[in-house]
Amino acid sequence: MSRKLIYITRREYFSASHILENNKLNKKVNKNLFGQCNDIHGHNYYIEVTVCGEQNPESGYVIDLKIVKKIIREEILNKVDHKLLNDLKIFKNIIPTAENIAMKFWEILEPKFKTKKTRLYSVKIYETEKNIAEFRG
Repeated sequence: MSRKLIYITRREYFSASHILENNKLNKKVNKNLFGQCNDIHGHNYYIEVTVCGEQNPESGYVIDLKIVKKIIREEILNKVDHKLLNDLKIFKNIIPTAENIAMKFWEILEPKFKTKKTRLYSVKIYETEKNIAEFRG
């Protein structure tokens, strides 16, 4: 019998600011490369965390979404909400682009969802309504 994987997603939001800047480049090159994003500015980000796995026959759950919510809040939101991302240890020497944010959040969350029955499938970051980065490990 083949495995039947189901994908579930929890969406949360946080507000944070950042500056897109490569410390190895001079101010003029950074301004040309990043434009207005080279100045401090903020976003109301959305994060979508998708976990996949097999349903528990007793509960019908892949994983209780309350658990997913708790992990996202403890591991991500409590550390980044209303912060300057550039100042955080997790972004030391990393430009906090949406792409890099998605990859770092994956790195933090992936071990929390690795069980015999579940695994992290993707982390999506909505920097704006139209600008989205997704990382699938």
